[in-house]
Amino acid sequence: MVAVRYGSAGDPIAHSLSPVLSRLVVSHLAGEGEGKQSADIQMKRVMIIPARKVEDALAWAYVDALPHSVNWSLTDLPLEKFASYHRLEKAVAAATNAVKDCPPSLLQKGDFPHLPIGPDRIPGSHEEVWLSLTSPLKHQLGAASLRYVDESKGIESINCLRWNNREWWAASTDGPGMVFVAEYLGIGMDDSPVLDMRGGGGAARSTAWAWSCEGGKLRWLGGRRELREDGPWEAAIVDSKTPAQLTVDFEGNDHDEVEGFFMNAAYKPMIGDYLERIEILSDVDKAVDGRWLLAAQHLISWSTLWRPDLALQLPELGLLLARLAHVEANIL
Repeated sequence: MVAVRYGSAGDPIAHSLSPVLSRLVVSHLAGEGEGKQSADIQMKRVMIIPARKVEDALAWAYVDALPHSVNWSLTDLPLEKFASYHRLEKAVAAATNAVKDCPPSLLQKGDFPHLPIGPDRIPGSHEEVWLSLTSPLKHQLGAASLRYVDESKGIESINCLRWNNREWWAASTDGPGMVFVAEYLGIGMDDSPVLDMRGGGGAARSTAWAWSCEGGKLRWLGGRRELREDGPWEAAIVDSKTPAQLTVDFEGNDHDEVEGFFMNAAYKPMIGDYLERIEILSDVDKAVDGRWLLAAQHLISWSTLWRPDLALQLPELGLLLARLAHVEANIL
């Protein structure tokens, strides 16, 4: 049995839905549905960690101490409070029991969504810490003492970590998550699709790297932060007028009319009951909600870094999104 403490770190962090996703995946692996066997995971703690310096997130991993406490948006209480965590557990159990199958409107459109599977060489431990990093922490880790499962060091974008009581392992899953969403929605990477992208931060660099590695083309639309030209995506950048199949804004802007899909990667609060939320998530022709990317990169954190051995047992993307919507609509 592996006892895990999970934390989602960054600033701002009160809005984070990653704690919900982590508990939903564990609930799925722990025996939901016919034919499933209980996974050897006990999630001892789920936390949001307010941190503008990555050292504060690492300190929580080492000594289980927060820099300071913040109220979590879903409960309006600190997540470390019993009442807050109990509400999360209750909502996760209700979602797992209520949503047995992926709603038809969230089923995959593509033939072969690419869920990468990480190496099996990562040593495990009976106690581990798993971290999800968001802004402004993704570029702050460059220590040689880290072990990497991908090119996250070279692109200066690390959004998930695993501590096995001996060493830190790191990965960048935003970009592979974007590719996974695109393929799930029916975009074929074999066709060298064009991605229009605004922004140059950690998630944008990860997306440029992963998209170009899969044969896609990039068109940078500008942004507050530059996308460096000498990255591993250099050869994939195009100036042609070929319509983009996906446009992604990493800076939270509203969009004009675009051809193809549009995603604002910064997910926002959603209102409505469960069915109304499913309708919003399903209406990808209008806009691809940022929760699609959040859920996809979370699944890939599991499949490449945290538990590659369980990759084939993970919930499908649409089912995870549906259960997330159920939790958000019903957490009381």
